[in-house]
Amino acid sequence: MSLKYFKGIFIAIIILLIIAGIYIIYIKDNGKTGDVQAQNRETKIIKEILIGITDFDTINPILTKNLEIQHLTKLIYEPLINISKDFKTEPGLAEEWSKIDELTYIVKLDENKKWENGENIKVEDIQFTLLKIQEEDTIYKENIEKIQNIEKIDDTTFKIHLKEAVNFFEYLLCFPIIEETTYNEEILMGTGEYKITQLDEKQITIENGNTKLIVKIYRNTTELYNEFTKGNIDLIVTQNAKYEEYIGNIGFEENIIVGREYYYISCENIEDKNTRKAINYNINKEKLIYDLYNRKYILADFPLDYGSYLNKTKVGQEEVKISGGEFTLSTSKENSEIAEKIKEQLAEKGTKINVQNYQNANADLILKTETVPITPDITKYFKDESIKETLQEIEKIENKEVLKEEYSKIIDKYYEEIPFISLYFNSYIILHTNKLKGDFSGNWYNIFYNIDSWYKIL
Repeated sequence: MSLKYFKGIFIAIIILLIIAGIYIIYIKDNGKTGDVQAQNRETKIIKEILIGITDFDTINPILTKNLEIQHLTKLIYEPLINISKDFKTEPGLAEEWSKIDELTYIVKLDENKKWENGENIKVEDIQFTLLKIQEEDTIYKENIEKIQNIEKIDDTTFKIHLKEAVNFFEYLLCFPIIEETTYNEEILMGTGEYKITQLDEKQITIENGNTKLIVKIYRNTTELYNEFTKGNIDLIVTQNAKYEEYIGNIGFEENIIVGREYYYISCENIEDKNTRKAINYNINKEKLIYDLYNRKYILADFPLDYGSYLNKTKVGQEEVKISGGEFTLSTSKENSEIAEKIKEQLAEKGTKINVQNYQNANADLILKTETVPITPDITKYFKDESIKETLQEIEKIENKEVLKEEYSKIIDKYYEEIPFISLYFNSYIILHTNKLKGDFSGNWYNIFYNIDSWYKIL
């Protein structure tokens, strides 16, 4: 056979191989497309979310003591002034507000805000809400205790007269506004994007046309945990840092939010600041959180760590050697375990701690727990009158950036003197199934800032 004949066969083989390769690639690509299409057909995205709670009392937003219901009602009943995720004030039902003098504020309602029935919100609604908070057993009593009266200017404008000056008073106007004609009904009329469409002893349904929240009510925590582990509910909120002992840690995701309880040690009864600094340095706060709270609590450098009031420059603890010494540590019985852990840590550094399981204002060290206020007021943590006076002047500043700079100076002073030892905050823990997706960041004021981003994959 001629060379020309073999060359023809070779070229034909090459062409067949190319065609075969193209065919294989085509089949694979179409197979992948088919798989994706099949997967899309099988994946269903829904906006119906099941939330589990216990200890339900009432859906009335000013009467409920249930933490989860307090968060949920923020979707339904709006305040005059809202608190943002970084703890800044922002318009709610009030379009604008201003401080006339130390005892007088003027507020203008947003005329675009309506009740569910389409009626305008009026000054009389604000006056009625104030009256009910004064009369009822409610968590919002402190918000309004310094209000003398509300003076109506017109249907949407009013003045608030105070009994005495209150720093950051606008922060206290975050209580929900309620409507008079439905107050004694099972479901009060609201102004928020969400509405209650069902309420019975076993569940509450809250909807906004896009997202449906079905709140399942359980008799106790054991029942709640069981239903969650079975996948019968999508999300729960707990303050139990040791929840893993009951439900493990597989099959769901965790999001930790800084809580309202702030733990610290007052040490102003110790005169020498170097001794205070040494004790501060030698307490291993991370280990306390690990040993006592399964790493679920949040390390605190300062009482305002949870807000947006400070420049977040991390200040390292000054290393000061501690040489022996003996000190008393006063604590409540509830916090005695914390005190014992601190005693063990300082004993390793050669310092003896005598724990007193009672409140003693004269003790060298006093372990305390405070519920942080909605306002950025930190005067309660300082005994030094000069610092208190400085803080009182700072807290009259309305410009948030100037306020941030002034607070930074207070922090410098704090690290110079260490009048108290900052330990940690407690936490709110959001647990949700792997099928539930979205942005679960929030704060102790409201965990539902990003509820519209939540969805479930089936």
